[in-house]
Amino acid sequence: MHIGNRIQIMRNNRKLTLKQTADTITSSSYLAKIEEGNYPPRPHVLQALERKFEVCAGFLTNYERRDEDAEYILRLLLSNIVLHPDKAKEVIDVIEENYFEYLSPINLEATYLCLKCAYYFKINDTKKAIDLYENFIIHYIDETELRSYPKLVRESFNYMMALKMFSENMIKESTYYMEMFVDSVEQGPMKAAVIYNIALLYGKLELHSKAIQFGLKAKFMFEYTKKYEILLCKTNNLLAAQHMKTGQHEEALQYLKQALITATKYGYTELLTLIYHNKGLINIDLKKYSEAEEFLQKSIEIELAEGRTPLWSAYRALIEIYIIKEEKEKGFQLYQALHENNLTNQNKPYITILFTDFILKFLNNEEYLKELDRAIEYYEKQNENELLYRAYRSLGDYHFQEANYKVSSIYYQKALKY
Repeated sequence: MHIGNRIQIMRNNRKLTLKQTADTITSSSYLAKIEEGNYPPRPHVLQALERKFEVCAGFLTNYERRDEDAEYILRLLLSNIVLHPDKAKEVIDVIEENYFEYLSPINLEATYLCLKCAYYFKINDTKKAIDLYENFIIHYIDETELRSYPKLVRESFNYMMALKMFSENMIKESTYYMEMFVDSVEQGPMKAAVIYNIALLYGKLELHSKAIQFGLKAKFMFEYTKKYEILLCKTNNLLAAQHMKTGQHEEALQYLKQALITATKYGYTELLTLIYHNKGLINIDLKKYSEAEEFLQKSIEIELAEGRTPLWSAYRALIEIYIIKEEKEKGFQLYQALHENNLTNQNKPYITILFTDFILKFLNNEEYLKELDRAIEYYEKQNENELLYRAYRSLGDYHFQEANYKVSSIYYQKALKY
Protein backbone atom coordinates (compact mmCIF):
# COMPACT_ATOMS: atom_id res chain seq x y z
CA MET A 1 0.00 0.00 0.00
CA HIS A 2 1.50 3.39 -1.02
CA ILE A 3 0.95 6.59 0.88
CA GLY A 4 -1.50 7.87 -1.74
CA ASN A 5 -3.90 5.07 -0.81
CA ARG A 6 -3.88 6.22 2.78
CA ILE A 7 -4.49 9.86 1.84
CA GLN A 8 -7.42 8.81 -0.36
CA ILE A 9 -8.93 6.65 2.39
CA MET A 10 -8.67 9.45 4.95
CA ARG A 11 -10.15 11.94 2.48
CA ASN A 12 -13.06 9.63 1.69
CA ASN A 13 -13.65 8.96 5.39
CA ARG A 14 -14.11 12.69 5.88
CA LYS A 15 -16.29 12.97 2.75
CA LEU A 16 -13.96 15.54 1.19
CA THR A 17 -13.53 16.07 -2.55
CA LEU A 18 -10.10 16.39 -4.12
CA LYS A 19 -10.67 20.11 -4.53
CA GLN A 20 -11.72 20.59 -0.90
CA THR A 21 -8.71 18.62 0.36
CA ALA A 22 -6.20 20.37 -1.90
CA ASP A 23 -7.54 23.85 -1.12
CA THR A 24 -4.76 26.14 0.23
CA ILE A 25 -2.29 23.20 0.05
CA THR A 26 -1.69 22.24 -3.56
CA SER A 27 -3.54 21.68 -6.85
CA SER A 28 -6.27 19.01 -7.03
CA SER A 29 -4.56 17.46 -10.08
CA TYR A 30 -1.28 17.08 -8.14
CA LEU A 31 -3.16 15.54 -5.19
CA ALA A 32 -4.91 13.12 -7.57
CA LYS A 33 -1.53 11.97 -8.91
CA ILE A 34 -0.28 11.46 -5.35
CA GLU A 35 -3.32 9.31 -4.56
CA GLU A 36 -2.75 7.25 -7.71
CA GLY A 37 0.85 6.63 -6.62
CA ASN A 38 2.34 8.48 -9.59
CA TYR A 39 4.08 11.25 -7.62
CA PRO A 40 5.77 11.15 -4.21
CA PRO A 41 4.28 13.88 -1.98
CA ARG A 42 6.52 16.74 -0.83
CA PRO A 43 7.10 16.95 2.95
CA HIS A 44 5.32 20.30 3.35
CA VAL A 45 2.26 18.88 1.51
CA LEU A 46 2.13 15.88 3.87
CA GLN A 47 2.39 18.13 6.91
CA ALA A 48 -0.44 20.32 5.62
CA LEU A 49 -2.63 17.30 4.91
CA GLU A 50 -2.05 15.96 8.43
CA ARG A 51 -3.20 19.30 9.83
CA LYS A 52 -6.27 19.26 7.60
CA PHE A 53 -7.12 15.68 8.59
CA GLU A 54 -6.47 16.62 12.25
CA VAL A 55 -4.07 13.76 12.91
CA CYS A 56 -0.76 13.72 14.72
CA ALA A 57 2.48 14.68 12.97
CA GLY A 58 3.95 11.77 11.03
CA PHE A 59 0.64 9.89 10.86
CA LEU A 60 0.72 9.60 7.08
CA THR A 61 4.33 8.46 6.85
CA ASN A 62 4.80 6.38 9.98
CA TYR A 63 4.88 2.76 8.77
CA GLU A 64 7.37 1.21 11.16
CA ARG A 65 7.15 2.83 14.61
CA ARG A 66 6.24 0.28 17.26
CA ASP A 67 3.78 1.10 20.00
CA GLU A 68 3.81 -1.66 22.60
CA ASP A 69 0.65 -0.44 24.33
CA ALA A 70 -1.27 -0.39 21.06
CA GLU A 71 0.10 -3.79 20.06
CA TYR A 72 -0.96 -5.20 23.42
CA ILE A 73 -4.56 -4.07 23.07
CA LEU A 74 -4.71 -5.35 19.47
CA ARG A 75 -3.39 -8.73 20.59
CA LEU A 76 -6.00 -8.71 23.33
CA LEU A 77 -8.65 -8.05 20.69
CA LEU A 78 -7.35 -10.93 18.54
CA SER A 79 -7.36 -13.30 21.52
CA ASN A 80 -10.90 -12.30 22.46
CA ILE A 81 -12.21 -12.79 18.93
CA VAL A 82 -10.77 -16.31 18.89
CA LEU A 83 -11.62 -17.33 22.47
CA HIS A 84 -14.25 -14.89 23.80
CA PRO A 85 -16.17 -13.22 20.94
CA ASP A 86 -18.70 -11.85 23.45
CA LYS A 87 -15.92 -9.77 25.08
CA ALA A 88 -14.36 -8.51 21.84
CA LYS A 89 -16.86 -5.66 21.42
CA GLU A 90 -15.65 -4.04 24.67
CA VAL A 91 -12.09 -3.91 23.32
CA ILE A 92 -13.30 -2.52 19.98
CA ASP A 93 -15.16 0.26 21.83
CA VAL A 94 -11.99 1.21 23.75
CA ILE A 95 -9.98 1.37 20.52
CA GLU A 96 -12.65 3.39 18.72
CA GLU A 97 -12.68 5.97 21.54
CA ASN A 98 -8.89 6.40 21.29
CA TYR A 99 -8.51 5.64 17.59
CA PHE A 100 -5.70 8.01 16.64
CA GLU A 101 -3.87 7.52 19.93
CA TYR A 102 -3.69 3.75 19.43
CA LEU A 103 -3.48 3.50 15.66
CA SER A 104 -1.07 6.15 14.51
CA PRO A 105 1.37 3.77 12.72
CA ILE A 106 -0.21 2.50 9.52
CA ASN A 107 0.57 -1.14 10.33
CA LEU A 108 -1.49 -0.89 13.53
CA GLU A 109 -4.41 0.68 11.71
CA ALA A 110 -4.31 -2.10 9.09
CA THR A 111 -4.19 -4.69 11.89
CA TYR A 112 -7.20 -3.17 13.61
CA LEU A 113 -9.28 -3.07 10.44
CA CYS A 114 -8.52 -6.76 9.79
CA LEU A 115 -9.49 -7.66 13.36
CA LYS A 116 -12.68 -5.60 13.25
CA CYS A 117 -13.60 -7.33 9.99
CA ALA A 118 -12.82 -10.73 11.57
CA TYR A 119 -15.07 -9.84 14.51
CA TYR A 120 -17.98 -9.09 12.18
CA PHE A 121 -17.48 -12.43 10.40
CA LYS A 122 -17.27 -14.19 13.77
CA ILE A 123 -20.64 -12.82 14.92
CA ASN A 124 -22.14 -13.51 11.47
CA ASP A 125 -22.61 -9.83 10.59
CA THR A 126 -21.47 -10.54 7.05
CA LYS A 127 -22.71 -7.27 5.56
CA LYS A 128 -20.56 -5.10 7.85
CA ALA A 129 -17.61 -7.44 7.36
CA ILE A 130 -17.80 -7.28 3.54
CA ASP A 131 -18.28 -3.49 3.58
CA LEU A 132 -15.18 -3.08 5.72
CA TYR A 133 -13.19 -5.49 3.57
CA GLU A 134 -14.14 -3.91 0.24
CA ASN A 135 -13.96 -0.26 1.31
CA PHE A 136 -10.80 -0.37 3.39
CA ILE A 137 -8.80 -3.56 3.76
CA ILE A 138 -8.18 -4.25 0.07
CA HIS A 139 -6.73 -0.72 -0.15
CA TYR A 140 -4.52 -1.19 2.90
CA ILE A 141 -3.03 -4.62 2.28
CA ASP A 142 -1.46 -6.12 -0.82
CA GLU A 143 -1.59 -9.88 -0.22
CA THR A 144 1.27 -10.50 -2.64
CA GLU A 145 3.53 -8.52 -0.26
CA LEU A 146 2.12 -9.99 2.95
CA ARG A 147 5.40 -11.65 3.98
CA SER A 148 7.07 -8.24 4.21
CA TYR A 149 4.43 -6.91 6.64
CA PRO A 150 4.85 -6.96 10.44
CA LYS A 151 3.87 -10.20 12.18
CA LEU A 152 0.74 -8.78 13.80
CA VAL A 153 -0.59 -7.58 10.44
CA ARG A 154 0.03 -11.01 8.88
CA GLU A 155 -1.69 -12.84 11.74
CA SER A 156 -4.74 -10.58 11.68
CA PHE A 157 -5.08 -10.70 7.90
CA ASN A 158 -4.78 -14.50 7.71
CA TYR A 159 -7.34 -15.02 10.48
CA MET A 160 -9.75 -12.56 8.90
CA MET A 161 -9.39 -14.24 5.50
CA ALA A 162 -9.99 -17.68 7.06
CA LEU A 163 -13.30 -16.44 8.48
CA LYS A 164 -14.18 -14.69 5.22
CA MET A 165 -13.59 -17.84 3.16
CA PHE A 166 -15.61 -19.88 5.65
CA SER A 167 -18.54 -17.45 5.37
CA GLU A 168 -18.44 -17.99 1.60
CA ASN A 169 -18.37 -21.79 2.08
CA MET A 170 -14.87 -21.96 0.58
CA ILE A 171 -13.70 -24.52 3.12
CA LYS A 172 -10.44 -25.50 1.43
CA GLU A 173 -9.36 -21.87 1.17
CA SER A 174 -10.45 -21.21 4.76
CA THR A 175 -8.28 -24.13 5.92
CA TYR A 176 -5.28 -22.68 4.04
CA TYR A 177 -5.56 -19.29 5.76
CA MET A 178 -6.24 -20.85 9.17
CA GLU A 179 -3.07 -22.96 8.87
CA MET A 180 -1.11 -19.87 7.84
CA PHE A 181 -2.45 -18.14 10.93
CA VAL A 182 -1.75 -20.96 13.39
CA ASP A 183 1.90 -21.16 12.31
CA SER A 184 2.52 -17.69 13.74
CA VAL A 185 0.49 -18.07 16.96
CA GLU A 186 2.44 -18.73 20.15
CA GLN A 187 1.70 -21.76 22.33
CA GLY A 188 -1.32 -21.41 24.59
CA PRO A 189 -5.12 -21.57 24.63
CA MET A 190 -5.51 -19.43 21.50
CA LYS A 191 -3.28 -21.77 19.48
CA ALA A 192 -5.26 -24.75 20.78
CA ALA A 193 -8.52 -23.06 19.76
CA VAL A 194 -7.21 -22.38 16.25
CA ILE A 195 -6.00 -25.98 15.91
CA TYR A 196 -9.49 -27.11 16.96
CA ASN A 197 -10.96 -24.91 14.21
CA ILE A 198 -8.61 -26.49 11.67
CA ALA A 199 -9.80 -29.92 12.80
CA LEU A 200 -13.39 -28.78 12.21
CA LEU A 201 -12.49 -27.57 8.72
CA TYR A 202 -10.82 -30.87 7.80
CA GLY A 203 -13.93 -32.64 9.07
CA LYS A 204 -16.05 -30.54 6.70
CA LEU A 205 -13.68 -31.52 3.89
CA GLU A 206 -14.28 -35.20 4.80
CA LEU A 207 -10.55 -35.57 5.52
CA HIS A 208 -11.21 -37.48 8.72
CA SER A 209 -7.66 -38.61 9.48
CA LYS A 210 -6.43 -34.99 9.27
CA ALA A 211 -9.35 -33.87 11.43
CA ILE A 212 -8.44 -36.49 14.03
CA GLN A 213 -4.77 -35.49 13.87
CA PHE A 214 -5.50 -31.82 14.59
CA GLY A 215 -8.26 -32.69 17.06
CA LEU A 216 -5.85 -34.77 19.15
CA LYS A 217 -3.35 -31.87 19.18
CA ALA A 218 -6.04 -29.50 20.41
CA LYS A 219 -7.24 -32.00 23.04
CA PHE A 220 -3.73 -32.43 24.43
CA MET A 221 -3.21 -28.65 24.59
CA PHE A 222 -6.54 -27.98 26.32
CA GLU A 223 -5.84 -30.75 28.86
CA TYR A 224 -2.36 -29.34 29.48
CA THR A 225 -3.58 -25.79 30.13
CA LYS A 226 -6.45 -27.06 32.33
CA LYS A 227 -8.58 -24.20 31.05
CA TYR A 228 -11.38 -23.76 28.56
CA GLU A 229 -13.36 -26.84 29.54
CA ILE A 230 -16.03 -26.01 26.97
CA LEU A 231 -13.49 -26.15 24.14
CA LEU A 232 -12.10 -29.43 25.48
CA CYS A 233 -15.66 -30.76 25.53
CA LYS A 234 -16.20 -29.61 21.93
CA THR A 235 -12.92 -31.22 20.90
CA ASN A 236 -13.92 -34.58 22.42
CA ASN A 237 -17.24 -34.38 20.59
CA LEU A 238 -15.43 -33.53 17.35
CA LEU A 239 -13.08 -36.49 17.76
CA ALA A 240 -16.07 -38.73 18.43
CA ALA A 241 -17.81 -37.54 15.24
CA GLN A 242 -14.69 -38.13 13.13
CA HIS A 243 -14.13 -41.62 14.56
CA MET A 244 -17.81 -42.41 13.99
CA LYS A 245 -17.50 -41.45 10.32
CA THR A 246 -14.56 -43.81 9.91
CA GLY A 247 -16.44 -46.68 11.57
CA GLN A 248 -14.42 -46.60 14.79
CA HIS A 249 -17.45 -46.74 17.06
CA GLU A 250 -15.79 -47.85 20.29
CA GLU A 251 -13.27 -45.00 20.12
CA ALA A 252 -16.09 -42.58 19.30
CA LEU A 253 -18.07 -43.69 22.34
CA GLN A 254 -15.03 -43.19 24.59
CA TYR A 255 -14.66 -39.58 23.45
CA LEU A 256 -18.40 -39.00 23.89
CA LYS A 257 -18.16 -40.40 27.42
CA GLN A 258 -15.49 -37.81 28.27
CA ALA A 259 -17.48 -35.03 26.60
CA LEU A 260 -20.66 -36.03 28.44
CA ILE A 261 -18.96 -35.80 31.85
CA THR A 262 -17.77 -32.25 31.15
CA ALA A 263 -20.99 -31.07 29.51
CA THR A 264 -23.09 -32.42 32.40
CA LYS A 265 -20.79 -30.94 35.05
CA TYR A 266 -20.87 -27.42 33.60
CA GLY A 267 -24.39 -27.51 32.15
CA TYR A 268 -23.38 -27.07 28.51
CA THR A 269 -26.83 -27.85 27.11
CA GLU A 270 -25.96 -27.14 23.48
CA LEU A 271 -23.13 -29.65 23.70
CA LEU A 272 -25.32 -32.17 25.49
CA THR A 273 -27.66 -31.99 22.49
CA LEU A 274 -24.81 -32.84 20.12
CA ILE A 275 -23.41 -35.57 22.36
CA TYR A 276 -26.75 -37.38 22.67
CA HIS A 277 -27.33 -36.87 18.94
CA ASN A 278 -24.00 -38.50 18.09
CA LYS A 279 -24.64 -41.33 20.55
CA GLY A 280 -27.92 -41.96 18.75
CA LEU A 281 -26.22 -42.11 15.33
CA ILE A 282 -23.53 -44.48 16.61
CA ASN A 283 -26.13 -46.82 18.08
CA ILE A 284 -27.98 -46.87 14.75
CA ASP A 285 -24.74 -48.02 13.11
CA LEU A 286 -24.42 -50.67 15.82
CA LYS A 287 -28.04 -51.72 15.20
CA LYS A 288 -28.97 -50.87 18.80
CA TYR A 289 -32.15 -49.11 17.77
CA SER A 290 -33.85 -48.77 21.15
CA GLU A 291 -30.76 -47.11 22.67
CA ALA A 292 -30.44 -44.93 19.58
CA GLU A 293 -34.05 -43.78 19.87
CA GLU A 294 -33.55 -42.93 23.54
CA PHE A 295 -30.48 -40.77 22.88
CA LEU A 296 -32.07 -38.97 19.92
CA GLN A 297 -35.18 -38.21 21.97
CA LYS A 298 -32.95 -36.78 24.72
CA SER A 299 -31.23 -34.55 22.16
CA ILE A 300 -34.58 -33.23 20.93
CA GLU A 301 -36.02 -32.77 24.44
CA ILE A 302 -33.04 -30.66 25.58
CA GLU A 303 -33.38 -28.32 22.61
CA LEU A 304 -37.13 -27.91 23.11
CA ALA A 305 -36.68 -27.27 26.84
CA GLU A 306 -34.10 -24.57 26.06
CA GLY A 307 -36.39 -22.96 23.49
CA ARG A 308 -34.14 -23.88 20.59
CA THR A 309 -34.88 -25.66 17.34
CA PRO A 310 -33.89 -29.37 17.51
CA LEU A 311 -31.46 -30.75 14.95
CA TRP A 312 -33.43 -31.86 11.89
CA SER A 313 -30.92 -34.71 11.50
CA ALA A 314 -32.19 -36.09 14.84
CA TYR A 315 -35.69 -36.31 13.40
CA ARG A 316 -34.37 -37.91 10.22
CA ALA A 317 -32.54 -40.53 12.29
CA LEU A 318 -35.71 -41.25 14.26
CA ILE A 319 -37.63 -41.77 11.02
CA GLU A 320 -34.94 -44.23 9.92
CA ILE A 321 -35.38 -46.16 13.18
CA TYR A 322 -39.17 -46.29 12.84
CA ILE A 323 -38.84 -47.62 9.28
CA ILE A 324 -36.32 -50.30 10.30
CA LYS A 325 -38.40 -51.37 13.33
CA GLU A 326 -41.61 -50.99 11.30
CA GLU A 327 -43.14 -48.78 13.97
CA LYS A 328 -45.75 -47.11 11.81
CA GLU A 329 -47.68 -45.55 14.69
CA LYS A 330 -44.65 -43.78 16.19
CA GLY A 331 -43.57 -42.56 12.78
CA PHE A 332 -47.03 -41.24 11.95
CA GLN A 333 -47.28 -39.45 15.30
CA LEU A 334 -43.97 -37.74 14.61
CA TYR A 335 -45.12 -36.85 11.08
CA GLN A 336 -48.28 -35.21 12.43
CA ALA A 337 -46.46 -33.45 15.29
CA LEU A 338 -43.91 -31.90 12.96
CA HIS A 339 -46.57 -30.74 10.51
CA GLU A 340 -48.78 -29.30 13.23
CA ASN A 341 -46.14 -27.75 15.50
CA ASN A 342 -43.32 -27.25 13.00
CA LEU A 343 -40.72 -28.11 15.63
CA THR A 344 -37.87 -28.06 13.10
CA ASN A 345 -38.57 -24.46 12.05
CA GLN A 346 -38.96 -25.73 8.47
CA ASN A 347 -41.84 -25.40 6.03
CA LYS A 348 -44.26 -28.26 5.41
CA PRO A 349 -42.78 -29.33 2.02
CA TYR A 350 -39.42 -29.82 3.75
CA ILE A 351 -40.97 -32.02 6.45
CA THR A 352 -42.84 -34.04 3.83
CA ILE A 353 -39.64 -34.75 1.88
CA LEU A 354 -37.94 -35.67 5.16
CA PHE A 355 -40.54 -38.45 5.44
CA THR A 356 -40.22 -39.67 1.82
CA ASP A 357 -39.15 -43.23 2.73
CA PHE A 358 -41.73 -43.43 5.51
CA ILE A 359 -44.54 -42.28 3.21
CA LEU A 360 -43.56 -44.78 0.52
CA LYS A 361 -43.47 -47.62 3.04
CA PHE A 362 -46.44 -46.88 5.34
CA LEU A 363 -48.57 -44.05 3.88
CA ASN A 364 -48.65 -45.24 0.30
CA ASN A 365 -52.01 -43.80 -0.72
CA GLU A 366 -53.17 -41.05 -3.03
CA GLU A 367 -53.40 -38.34 -0.34
CA TYR A 368 -49.83 -38.64 0.90
CA LEU A 369 -48.28 -39.38 -2.50
CA LYS A 370 -49.85 -36.17 -3.85
CA GLU A 371 -48.49 -34.30 -0.84
CA LEU A 372 -45.04 -35.71 -1.61
CA ASP A 373 -45.34 -34.69 -5.28
CA ARG A 374 -46.26 -31.13 -4.25
CA ALA A 375 -43.29 -30.97 -1.88
CA ILE A 376 -40.91 -32.15 -4.62
CA GLU A 377 -42.39 -29.65 -7.08
CA TYR A 378 -41.90 -26.88 -4.51
CA TYR A 379 -38.22 -27.70 -4.08
CA GLU A 380 -37.65 -28.14 -7.81
CA LYS A 381 -38.54 -24.44 -8.09
CA GLN A 382 -36.17 -23.67 -5.19
CA ASN A 383 -33.43 -25.80 -6.79
CA GLU A 384 -32.56 -27.52 -3.50
CA ASN A 385 -30.11 -30.13 -4.75
CA GLU A 386 -29.48 -32.32 -1.69
CA LEU A 387 -33.15 -32.63 -0.73
CA LEU A 388 -34.19 -33.48 -4.28
CA TYR A 389 -31.38 -36.02 -4.66
CA ARG A 390 -32.55 -37.90 -1.56
CA ALA A 391 -36.19 -37.81 -2.66
CA TYR A 392 -35.45 -38.99 -6.22
CA ARG A 393 -33.20 -41.81 -4.97
CA SER A 394 -35.92 -43.00 -2.59
CA LEU A 395 -38.57 -42.88 -5.32
CA GLY A 396 -36.25 -44.70 -7.72
CA ASP A 397 -35.59 -47.44 -5.15
CA TYR A 398 -39.29 -47.76 -4.35
CA HIS A 399 -40.40 -48.15 -7.97
CA PHE A 400 -37.53 -50.54 -8.70
CA GLN A 401 -38.70 -52.82 -5.86
CA GLU A 402 -42.23 -52.59 -7.28
CA ALA A 403 -40.84 -53.69 -10.67
CA ASN A 404 -41.82 -50.34 -12.24
CA TYR A 405 -38.48 -50.17 -14.00
CA LYS A 406 -39.34 -47.42 -16.45
CA VAL A 407 -40.57 -45.09 -13.68
CA SER A 408 -37.62 -46.09 -11.51
CA SER A 409 -35.20 -45.18 -14.31
CA ILE A 410 -36.75 -41.71 -14.66
CA TYR A 411 -36.22 -40.96 -10.96
CA TYR A 412 -32.66 -42.31 -10.98
CA GLN A 413 -31.85 -40.09 -13.96
CA LYS A 414 -33.27 -37.09 -12.10
CA ALA A 415 -31.15 -37.99 -9.07
CA LEU A 416 -28.01 -38.07 -11.24
CA LYS A 417 -28.54 -34.41 -12.15
CA TYR A 418 -27.86 -33.50 -8.54
